[in-house]
Amino acid sequence: MSPQQPSEDDHVNSERSLTQLAWAIESSAGQFKLILARCNYGSLRDRLISRLREICQVEIRILTVQQSNRTLYTAIQEEFGEEMPVCVMVVGLESVQNLSVILTSANQVREEFRKNFAFPLVLWIDDEIYKQLIQLAPDLESWATTRNFAISTQELVAFIIEMANQWFSDNLKFSVDIYLQL
Repeated sequence: MSPQQPSEDDHVNSERSLTQLAWAIESSAGQFKLILARCNYGSLRDRLISRLREICQVEIRILTVQQSNRTLYTAIQEEFGEEMPVCVMVVGLESVQNLSVILTSANQVREEFRKNFAFPLVLWIDDEIYKQLIQLAPDLESWATTRNFAISTQELVAFIIEMANQWFSDNLKFSVDIYLQL
């Protein structure tokens, strides 16, 4: 097997998962469906969302959760009001100050999601958020279908090299965004 092969396999698997995600979104238009998109890397997630918007036949609206948001349901409701989007993707859960409150409240009002949000809801989460979701919102998690997106070895090595080069050249400005990216 050549060194190139794992990268190609990872790319094929990501593309297949992305196609499955697009199909799940399209087939769920007009009804509530909770989809968990598991991805540990913000840059990969952003590329996947961009690609998904290209291949998906429905309009995807993105909601970036704010650090101060206390409930996911209210954040969605305030963002879209009476408007009924075709699909909503939620990003930024990793930056929420008190994620346990958001997850617990989402679990408590899960029936309200189903009653009032007639669209697929895609939550982009990492492994740590997924663990908390299982622990704090098991009923909500049981409704979800999950798609996993892994970074290729080549992309991970390139990312580590880039961060190391920035660190050694004293160009790495450590901030919350960089921390979350790492």
